[in-house]
Amino acid sequence: MLTMKKLLLLIPVLLLFGYLIWSNLDRQELDLPTDAQFRDYQTIGIDSGRGNLIGIQPFMVTADYSSEKAFYKKMDGYFAQLKQRHWLNSKSIVVLPEYLGTWLVTVNEKHSVYTSPSSAKALQTMALSNLGSYASAYLSVPDSVKVHPRYAIFKMKAEIMAKIYGNVFKKIASTYQVHIVAGSILLPNPKVENNEIIPQDGLMYNVSAVFRPNGTIAIDLVKKSFPIAEEQAFLAASPIQNLPSFDTPAGKLGVLICADSWFQEGYQVLMQKGVKILAVPSFCSINFGWQIPWTGYSGWPTPVQAKADIGILTEGQAWLKYAMVGKAFTVGNMQAGMNVFLKGQLWDFGFDGRTTSTLGTKSYTDNQSLSSTATCLWL
Repeated sequence: MLTMKKLLLLIPVLLLFGYLIWSNLDRQELDLPTDAQFRDYQTIGIDSGRGNLIGIQPFMVTADYSSEKAFYKKMDGYFAQLKQRHWLNSKSIVVLPEYLGTWLVTVNEKHSVYTSPSSAKALQTMALSNLGSYASAYLSVPDSVKVHPRYAIFKMKAEIMAKIYGNVFKKIASTYQVHIVAGSILLPNPKVENNEIIPQDGLMYNVSAVFRPNGTIAIDLVKKSFPIAEEQAFLAASPIQNLPSFDTPAGKLGVLICADSWFQEGYQVLMQKGVKILAVPSFCSINFGWQIPWTGYSGWPTPVQAKADIGILTEGQAWLKYAMVGKAFTVGNMQAGMNVFLKGQLWDFGFDGRTTSTLGTKSYTDNQSLSSTATCLWL
């Protein structure tokens, strides 16, 4: 017969046993149909043998991040269509959007994470179902970070995120023999070593990697220098002078992640490095966000010359005036540029933004669409 003392000792054991069952329940790999069909295409110019910039605006859903297999299947489906259209060649540079790799943070999680009504609820479930790993990551949060839980979630999953992100795009770059600007991903103090992206202890960054046709990762990662207000709570700003450049058969390439394209300092750094082709991965998290009144620069002082346009221009008009379209040639003397945005149905996030491209002094904007699109700019 159980004594009260034994019963009290048994209760924690039963609770722990119940927790372990719950935390590991429903983690089987999802095997759902993948929709990797472009809904709209845009071709600018003709093939003159100088290469091309290709912008992909993928439509991502939560299940696409449930496993490495699911993420690869989605990405490969899009690239296969580009090949079918004869857009890909040895001088092609394919540009993907900001935050594309970020939601690999949910990989291999409970099914309820993917069906959660909000990202906050999904991340909460992740923390509760991975308490040991989450607690360890939480204790490593740097003192300068304002929002510890968000940092801890991404630190907890950093190794597998980096591994899948690297594996998928190395394979796709080598399969299709193109350069890829692989959107962006949130990782702590990452570096490239032995052709792997290695997260380390330290500050969290919004980073982009460039993958080469031979399946190697460029040694220099691009780190965002001007994180917006929402990001500043847990992401660090990289010095703008650290922006790298990349040699490609189409010309020297530079990357400015989203808000970095609004600041002339980035263009000046890249121009000094001889960059002639610009890729801008972006993300707008508000439905129809390009149609709302512009409120100025987010998280940073609005330049004096732009203040008069606050509340007058729409967000979309401000993007065209103050970001890549307005600065690539006039400030950076760049021959060509491509700016793409993430689309999808991911928890409670909104989506907007249109692919824009520049060729010298000319600029082009694709059709308004909340679906997946592909744009080819022949150089």
